[in-house]
Amino acid sequence: AALKLHEERLAVFDALGDRRSRAVTLGDIARFKVSKGEVDAALKLHEEMLAVFDALGDRRSRAVTLGDIARIKVSKGEVDAALKLHEERLTIFQSLDDLNGIAHTLWRMAEIDIANQDHKKAHARLSESYRIYMKLGRLDGICFVGVDLGQILCGSGHKDEGLKILKRSRDGFSQLGQHQLARQLNQLIKKTEDSPS
Repeated sequence: AALKLHEERLAVFDALGDRRSRAVTLGDIARFKVSKGEVDAALKLHEEMLAVFDALGDRRSRAVTLGDIARIKVSKGEVDAALKLHEERLTIFQSLDDLNGIAHTLWRMAEIDIANQDHKKAHARLSESYRIYMKLGRLDGICFVGVDLGQILCGSGHKDEGLKILKRSRDGFSQLGQHQLARQLNQLIKKTEDSPS
């Protein structure tokens, strides 16, 4: 039913010649397609969106859409292609001096590094992402990036520093009302504290 409504919206935006709203609606439809497992159809919609944002000269929206495409590529196991998309995103966000975009992209790239067992690269990207989120005071970013950074530190001989970051994330999740995430993280902290250094 939601998909049908979005398709009706598309027809309205087509009639109005509102290309930006049409592109945004295509993104909404693409997310529905992904949730239904129709990833190739979603990719086509995202590529159509890119063409619109390029024509409009909207680089920020292009960068956001590249992130959506990269997530689909990761889900299909195409991690090298996803990493290339994130690299392009990072360049765009850096040129726009968009610190939030830079931090988020570095975190997404680090997740791919972790999956590839490249903990050195992951550590560098996570540290920079974490530093930016701390500077911005973005508690959600601090919490989520902190979970990955804390675990990397604990696993590479920096247990005290890692635990400090994990505890900050746990407390932050509680503050954000994400109590289940806080409980899960608390279990991980206890397990890490109990394990030999």
